[in-house]
Amino acid sequence: MGSTTLTVIAIISVIIIAAGIAVHFYKKRNIKKLFESIQFNLGQVPKNKKNSFILLMLIETMTAPMNKGKAAAQMSKLNNPKYLNLQMMQMTRILSNPESVKDKRTKQALKLHTEYRAWEESQRASRSKTA
Repeated sequence: MGSTTLTVIAIISVIIIAAGIAVHFYKKRNIKKLFESIQFNLGQVPKNKKNSFILLMLIETMTAPMNKGKAAAQMSKLNNPKYLNLQMMQMTRILSNPESVKDKRTKQALKLHTEYRAWEESQRASRSKTA
């Protein structure tokens, strides 16, 4: 192998590693934005429905890319109190027995729910240290 080949391989390796790091930080920033928007919306939700609401918002976020054309219909569903109560009951059932979940997107949402709870605790801890 010539030095030119090694140089090209090294440059390609650096580009791939830099792209991987950039993707990691992009996802981390988007997750932080999602968590902050959920935290903002939690002010309108009763405390006893907080976890169910968080999971519902995460599941809706996970299914949003699949339903790009149906965004208006999805928002009108969420404005319907009966539909929302039904979904909240379903989220409560999922949270009470997460092992029974078979859907990939719901499993991802449950994982994000756990990450959100950890993020929320770290936010509380940082606020209490500064206060």
